[in-house]
Amino acid sequence: MHYHSLHYKFPPLFFTSQLGDLNLGKIGLKIAVLCSTHTLLHIYTLTPFTLIPVLIDEYKLSIVQVGLLVSIPRFAQLLMNIPSGLLADMLKPRILIALSLVTSMIGGLIIFHGTTVLDLLIGFTLISISSALYHPPALSAMTRILPDQLESRGMGIHGASGSLGTSLGPITIGLLSKSFGWKYTYVIWCIPIMIGAIASLLTPLEARELKKTAGRKLVAPLREVLTIQFILLLVFTTARSAAGSSISAFMTTYLTKGRGMEFSIASLIYGISPLFGIIGPLIGGFMGDRMGLKKSLTSVLSTMIAMLIALSITPPLLIPLVYLAYSVSSHMTMPISTTLVARVSSESSRGTAYSLFFIPVSLAGIVMPIVTSMLIEQFGIWIIIPTSITLYALAAIIVQSIKE
Repeated sequence: MHYHSLHYKFPPLFFTSQLGDLNLGKIGLKIAVLCSTHTLLHIYTLTPFTLIPVLIDEYKLSIVQVGLLVSIPRFAQLLMNIPSGLLADMLKPRILIALSLVTSMIGGLIIFHGTTVLDLLIGFTLISISSALYHPPALSAMTRILPDQLESRGMGIHGASGSLGTSLGPITIGLLSKSFGWKYTYVIWCIPIMIGAIASLLTPLEARELKKTAGRKLVAPLREVLTIQFILLLVFTTARSAAGSSISAFMTTYLTKGRGMEFSIASLIYGISPLFGIIGPLIGGFMGDRMGLKKSLTSVLSTMIAMLIALSITPPLLIPLVYLAYSVSSHMTMPISTTLVARVSSESSRGTAYSLFFIPVSLAGIVMPIVTSMLIEQFGIWIIIPTSITLYALAAIIVQSIKE
């Protein structure tokens, strides 16, 4: 891997003197393109959930119908995970990244021009599919571009850029809904998304040539990826994602029903947390490079368990601080985990590795809210805290068995 004659200097907080004379100017543009496209890709991620009250009133939907409207696209994303990973190992990443952004833009335009619930469903589904198309090639490109010393920090910056996008969507709805209508959120971002697609096509995101794959069987990447270490990583990801989904789906309910907080305040606390997703990946990426991946994950998971315990016993005035500390810690795990994927997979099959990595994340988002609701019905809202603590503890135990 060669990084000579480069002139761009990154901020010392994340790219420190431990790298000696290594300059990063030549790869700076590639990182900038990957981070900016990640922001644009996630603009529409949270908009369906933000719009639930509006969709119920405007389209006369029941809570079950609107739940299906935002859940069915997640199933489509889940089904696309493995095919997109296989494609990421066969095609240049810039092609799939551009395709994902164009798919997202088309979904937005369908929602903007649509008049029926079916139009919304098609638009939401295309946006979800765009996410499945984007992540395997983009994350693979990041790990191939970055030197090992900067891998976790680079993933942190990439993750933070995605968190920025998830915040911009709901903010745009809030700014436009009264004056222009919520649908304009889906058209105002089309031009930036198209610019991002063109930029990704024009940027050589490949750091080096990989081994030729002519005649390679389509299932070969799956066989290469599914090692004992990678399976352990998937089990870890399942436990971590299940714990996080259990908390995020019912946090406002817990704060109001379990801790007696006013709904407006609970909603505000919950709504601010995505903004802290910008900070968490940066800190997590820095820790991953400085402390090592397993040690960092163990420390962060321990902190999350401590924050959940504190959340159940702390005085009401301190609840916002405790929950935001938990939220920051939760976002810290992603860059460390995605870097660990690169450490336990080969370069030639890394797209497949990332597609498989996101399957437990998607499944947890679909299944855990249902499972947790059944537990709440049986035991009460307080059960989400011990449930999540148990799952996080299990994840911390499993990660000790993973060899980088």
